[in-house]
Amino acid sequence: MISCARQFLETMSTMLKILSLNYEFPPIGGGGGNAHRHILREFTRFQDMHVTLITTTIQPDPFTETLSPNVQIHFLPIKKQDLFFWRRSEVIRYLAIHHGFLGEHLKTNSYDLCHVFFGFPSGLLAFLRRKTLPYLVSVRGSDVPGYNRRFSLDYVFLRPILNRIYRSARAVVANSRGLQDLFQRQFPRLTAQVIPNGVDTTLFAPVSRPIPSEFTLVTLARLIPRKGIDLLLRACRILQQNGFAFQCHIVGDGPEEENLKKLSRELGISERITFHGRMERESVARFLPQCDLFVLPSYAEGMSNAALEAMACGLPLVLTDTGGSRELIDGNGKIVAIGESLLLAATLMDLLSQPQQLREMGDQSRIRAEQYSWRTVAQQYHDLYVRLCHD
Repeated sequence: MISCARQFLETMSTMLKILSLNYEFPPIGGGGGNAHRHILREFTRFQDMHVTLITTTIQPDPFTETLSPNVQIHFLPIKKQDLFFWRRSEVIRYLAIHHGFLGEHLKTNSYDLCHVFFGFPSGLLAFLRRKTLPYLVSVRGSDVPGYNRRFSLDYVFLRPILNRIYRSARAVVANSRGLQDLFQRQFPRLTAQVIPNGVDTTLFAPVSRPIPSEFTLVTLARLIPRKGIDLLLRACRILQQNGFAFQCHIVGDGPEEENLKKLSRELGISERITFHGRMERESVARFLPQCDLFVLPSYAEGMSNAALEAMACGLPLVLTDTGGSRELIDGNGKIVAIGESLLLAATLMDLLSQPQQLREMGDQSRIRAEQYSWRTVAQQYHDLYVRLCHD
């Protein structure tokens, strides 16, 4: 009994203690929160570190969820009007609540390293404690100036703050080479490394289907201007005018949903467009393999989780030339210029005219998806933690 207790204490003394901060976590937010959830699930396999995440919830009371003996999540309530959109007042409220909670939490808990998702606002909390707790930042897209046109004015104010946050970090991690390039253009004196997003290739898997007489296009996205879904609708009108038999499924919700539905009616294609709203992950995994082609005409992406899931389901991809798109395409789809509905339509017509090539591209998508896994992503973060803590 004494030897067991001694062994336990020795294990605890050598275990890495990681504090993690993220201002959004499912159901709040988008890809960054979902990626964090997958990584935490994989962290449950690591016995040499303990991870504590502090994040937000829409539940009225705070609570703690234990994923495993070494992974714990503290949820603090936040009042939000929209799950996917943060108002400035909500960001300020998040910072105030979590700054206070962290102050109390760190009085009784010590950590070797802090890992924050998003340079702002989460990164600001780590920056304020930089003298006592080293930190690394995972940038996700909108926390890099130049990524999101909607934040153009915000970036004027945030740039000097972000510069200090990133300059003080022990490491900065981007989820694609495209985002890495943007980061280093915006902050030329700093460097970022790449750890990509992953995908669950067990849950998301292809099914055998005959070549269809009517093609099924699908996009999976938050319905916000940055995703460019209006471009897809305009391209669909051109497909219809050129006699292509197709249906287009739009999975996701957001503030642009009603505008997009109105646009589909104005374009005379509403009978070919189905808006599904938000789907649970398991439903998405069942739905995607029933489709023929995944399209995401975004104005900006880091590395699209949705595109990875479509790849795993054996769908060819049509993506715009942004972020990590080129890293995902190699014989399994096409890259088109940003903001060009005519070029998008031409690319779709070319692919739909060659159903056998489309099938071969889908097979290649699955092969490429198998190179990405959340277990590999988690291992890369684990190795980075070890290196930073022992430098």
